[in-house]
Amino acid sequence: MFVIAAVAADFFDNQSHKSMNNSKTLLRLTLVSILSVLVLLPAEARKKAKTVEGPQPPKYIFYMIGDGMGFNEVYGAQNYNQVTGDGPEYINFTQFPVRTVITTFSASTLVTDSAAAGTALATGVKTYNNGLGVDPDHKPVNSVCYYAHQAGMGAGVATTVGVNHATPAAFFGHADHRNEYDKLATQLIEADFIDFAAGGGFLNEVRKTGRDSKYFEDKSKEAGIGVFHGKEQWGNLSNYNGRVFCFNVDPARTELKYAMDQKPGDTNLSDFVKAGIDYLYGHFAEKGFVFMVEGGKIDGAGHGDDAACNIKETNDFAAAIDVVLAFYDKHPDETLILVTADHETGGLQLGAGQYEMHPELLKVRKLSEDEINREFRILAGVGADRRPLPGRKVPTYEQVKEFLGQYIGLWKTIEVDEDQEAAFREMYHNAFELDEEEIVESLYSTSNRIVSDAIMYADKKAGYQWSHGSHTGSPLGLYIKGAVATEFNVVTDNSLIVPTIRKVAKF
Repeated sequence: MFVIAAVAADFFDNQSHKSMNNSKTLLRLTLVSILSVLVLLPAEARKKAKTVEGPQPPKYIFYMIGDGMGFNEVYGAQNYNQVTGDGPEYINFTQFPVRTVITTFSASTLVTDSAAAGTALATGVKTYNNGLGVDPDHKPVNSVCYYAHQAGMGAGVATTVGVNHATPAAFFGHADHRNEYDKLATQLIEADFIDFAAGGGFLNEVRKTGRDSKYFEDKSKEAGIGVFHGKEQWGNLSNYNGRVFCFNVDPARTELKYAMDQKPGDTNLSDFVKAGIDYLYGHFAEKGFVFMVEGGKIDGAGHGDDAACNIKETNDFAAAIDVVLAFYDKHPDETLILVTADHETGGLQLGAGQYEMHPELLKVRKLSEDEINREFRILAGVGADRRPLPGRKVPTYEQVKEFLGQYIGLWKTIEVDEDQEAAFREMYHNAFELDEEEIVESLYSTSNRIVSDAIMYADKKAGYQWSHGSHTGSPLGLYIKGAVATEFNVVTDNSLIVPTIRKVAKF
């Protein structure tokens, strides 16, 4: 602009020596017109540049992770809901405008564990199974929460399991092995870039060190962190001064109850999400925040090969996303929501026999396998250690059948064929007549063989079949909603999510 103005001025000076007064007047008017147009150009240029740049970076980023939640877990829950009416007809995130598929392999194997997957999801770096927040050479790597904090944003994590379990810990911790719970608990307390954290409690190595969850809660308070148990305690967090940890209403539990076992007053994942939004928006409305939320017990139900429990956990996770969507409705141009999983658990298959599914057969289930086992121990007259209680009365086979009908639906709503009944009789004989109880162990629970097989049989009759009780290498869904959602169309692996978040958020 200044070059053109200078040329115009030189032209005017030259002409002033050669022309009459009326020529000078004309040139003055011409120069004024040129400068007026040029003054307007920068504003127009800025407007065009803004158009070229596209949407503004999202301020509020919700990173939702369903632990163990593969495609069949999602659509198996949706099928159940549509048949029974016990949940939303459509799982909310399946309706997000951008949906893609990601791979999950770790640096050491094609089938990842939660630590390696959590590290990839949190940092964008692949590592070996059991490695947490470190690269394959055991060097610490930073998470998206750390980088958000560096940009002046807030950061939070919430989960239905221990707050220092693999997935949430990947967002703040660094450990050569995921089971270094004491170390990870200490790291969370020291991680000033995590403003809000919520979970069942602190997992710990109490048998090795004597330090339980209360020990680390006390250490948190000594560090000036607010520690609250249950929503009655944490109340309005938007005005709380300092970092905050929100835990289960029951201090003795380091994880939340399964959704199907919860009663009024029990802490649930939606409670944590509401508290996190209250705190993070209250403190970082202007700068923005990153909030990771994990449905951590979908995985537990998958390890236990328990379809009914898995469905309820998936619905509970979706309910927490409803809370996020309510926030999105108030801030649609500033909010980004990503939903994915760390891996699939259990190798769930949908369909049985002659191209059939009968999800309604699972409707009778009101308790998780863990709680059914607790009730079964009462029937069997044994304690938590499975040793006979004083005055024990051994149940009859008919009483066991009645129990399985009441809690699982066998013989009542689910037909039991002759071969399966013969198998149950054999299990009863071993457990109660020979006193040689068979135990089935999964990663997070222990079950009587009779209860475990009864649940597996009911699942199969309903059309939910499990390959095994562990992780698989199946690809997963990535579901995105927000102004920059289409930027994630190129994401094909879990390690690419964080780099894309940082790209669109510009931190």
